Amino acid sequence: MSQNNLGGFLFPAVAGLFFFMKRPSVNEVVHTHYPVFYKDTSGLTGVAKYLAYQDEVLQSQLLADELAKQQPEVSKSSVSKYLDSQEKIQVTGVAKYMLRQAIVERQQINTSKAHQGSGVERYLKNNSNNAPQLSGVAKYLKHQASLPQPSNVAKYMAKQAALEVLKAKVAPVQLSGVAKYLNLQESMPKPSKVEKYLAQQAILDAKKVNSVIVTAKNELTGVSKYLDHQASLPQPSKVEKYMKRQVLLEQSIPVIAETSVDKYMRIQG
Repeated sequence: MSQNNLGGFLFPAVAGLFFFMKRPSVNEVVHTHYPVFYKDTSGLTGVAKYLAYQDEVLQSQLLADELAKQQPEVSKSSVSKYLDSQEKIQVTGVAKYMLRQAIVERQQINTSKAHQGSGVERYLKNNSNNAPQLSGVAKYLKHQASLPQPSNVAKYMAKQAALEVLKAKVAPVQLSGVAKYLNLQESMPKPSKVEKYLAQQAILDAKKVNSVIVTAKNELTGVSKYLDHQASLPQPSKVEKYMKRQVLLEQSIPVIAETSVDKYMRIQG
């Protein structure tokens, strides 16, 4: 009983001491917040709510179990059965190593086949050496076909540029007299058959006249031949003709015989 009185005395003393030590200063303002409790509309306590929640969870679990039992069992595939059987079988280290090696070899084979391509590609690759080789012209045409084709405007401009280059390079050719004559003859209108006949007759007549002249020349006398020869010689100048004429005159003067009297007079003189 004394202990209860002592406890009842000490508790207010400790509370007062604590209140005295935690007394706020003059400037401090103490706001005391008290918890607010709201009344549940259902009128249930916390324990009742917890039990109700657990009951709902249990009911949902039981319902799920019932639905699982009612569903038909799904048949497992052969792969699933194999995996289940493999899980039950204890695989040794050697078996695991052999299985790993088989998987690696299989992957290498698949990788090599993937690099080699299909059967058609391997056949073409093996027989590429036996295939006929393309010529230089075929390779050039193939390369040109692979290039982007120019438009019609680009082709026209290229042709015009090529023509301009050719015109600049080609120098004008000077035609000879014979070439000009032949071009003139080709440009002239072609003669008719009558004109050709008359031209042939004129040529024949000219040949006949030439033959007559040659025959007449062959029948000339000696005097005519001499005159023709003299005419063919170079003609003397006027001075030469005058000197020859003086010589002829002197030769034509008669010579008088000198008498004895003439000789005496010439000596005395």
